[in-house]
Amino acid sequence: MPIVRYVVFASSFVAALLFLLDRSLPPSVARAAGPDIDRTTIRIRSTRALPEKIIFDTSALIAATVSTPLFTADSPDHGESNALALLERR
Repeated sequence: MPIVRYVVFASSFVAALLFLLDRSLPPSVARAAGPDIDRTTIRIRSTRALPEKIIFDTSALIAATVSTPLFTADSPDHGESNALALLERR
């Protein structure tokens, strides 16, 4: 139960500290009497213009991709440099 004891001790210490500070510090100063500003409507405007809206047409069909001859050609045999091929020969 050391955690419970710690929480009780820490919370009572913080509460005592708040009571002491409330008693020793001067009371807060009231707001200065002055013209009350109406801050209900605040509008922010920028001189920079936003870029134009980009519209993607998703209704069009996607064109079929054509494979290049580099991908369709048979790869050359690298038997000597292939480690698995060397293991199979022995």
